This record gives sequence, C-alpha cells and structure tokens, in this order.
Amino acid sequence: MGDGARGVPLAMAMTANAKKIAGRSGQSLIESCVVIGIICLFLMGLFQLSQLYMAREALIYAAARGARARAVGFNDFMVYKTVRVAAIPAAGRMLDRPGNINSPTAQRNLERARVPLYLEEDHYGRLSAILDYTNWPTISHSLVDLGGPQVDCRVRQDFPVQTVVFRAFYRDDSVPLSGTVTLDNHYPLYLYNPDAP
Repeated sequence: MGDGARGVPLAMAMTANAKKIAGRSGQSLIESCVVIGIICLFLMGLFQLSQLYMAREALIYAAARGARARAVGFNDFMVYKTVRVAAIPAAGRMLDRPGNINSPTAQRNLERARVPLYLEEDHYGRLSAILDYTNWPTISHSLVDLGGPQVDCRVRQDFPVQTVVFRAFYRDDSVPLSGTVTLDNHYPLYLYNPDAP
C-alpha cells in the first residue's frame, strides 16, 4: 500500500511537469512570433528605404543628363525627353507594354529598342505611345540656364510609398525626392557665331 500511494503522487508530479514544459513551449512560440513580426517590419522598412535611395540616385542621374543636354546646346524639348529617359529606374511599371513582356530581360530589350525612338520623336503628343510609365507624371524638372559659365538642373519626384508597413510610420502616400546638378555651360563654345552682333 505504501508503494501504491507513492505511485499516484509521482504520476501527478510527472503530469504537472509535462504541463509546465508544454506551457513554456507555448510561451516560446508566442515570443518567437512577436520577434519574427518585428524583424519582418524592420526588413520591409529597410526595403522601402533602399527603394527611396535608389530613386534619389536615379533623380541625381536624370539631373546630370538634363544639365549635360542643356550644356551642349539641346533645346527644352530634348532636355525634357533626356530627363525622362534617365529617370526610368524611378518611373515605376511600364504602361502599354505587349502581353508577352513578362520578364525583366524582355522589358529591358523592349526599352532598349524604344528609347532611341522616344528621343528621336519630334512631336510631344506621340511620346506616350512610344514609352510611358506609371510614375512619370510625378517627375518634374527645372532648368536654370545662368547664361554664363554654368547651367543648373533640378529633377523632383513625389516617390510613391509602396509598402503598407512604411505607411505606418509615414503619413503621406509619397516622399518628395530631388536631385540637383550644376555643370559648366559649354554650348556657347559649340554654337559660337563670330558674325553675330
């Protein structure tokens, strides 16, 4: 009777230990889910920040191309087209693309074929039929030709916030970005006319 009486409390003690261990593993599962959620938020925020950094670099490049186009004597329409083509990395998804364009390689090949046509076009109304992107309306440029030794180009974009997580920390739907480049103005050297008054 002594052994039997000891056996019942021992079994009850083992059951209580099993419940404690099961409770601890449930607690660990919940803690792991919370930590994984926080890490995912952090990684999505880093992804959005990397997109913003890439867009800013693309705008600086577009400003450099626009300033160079003006510095060698191109007119305002050509500067406009040059800035838009240089801003393609920040321009979003390509609109009006054929249905067989499903891979980045195919889209790059299509862009490679259409960019020269876009730059050669002389009528503003036909530009969107050649190339058009979702974020191109958010990109603008200003050109200040100082009339002397320098030309200044600024490209601005309201870059759309794409991740829902970033919107939790930033209230607007877009982040204002800009790139500015100042270059020496060379076109008076190229277009110098000694017979001009």
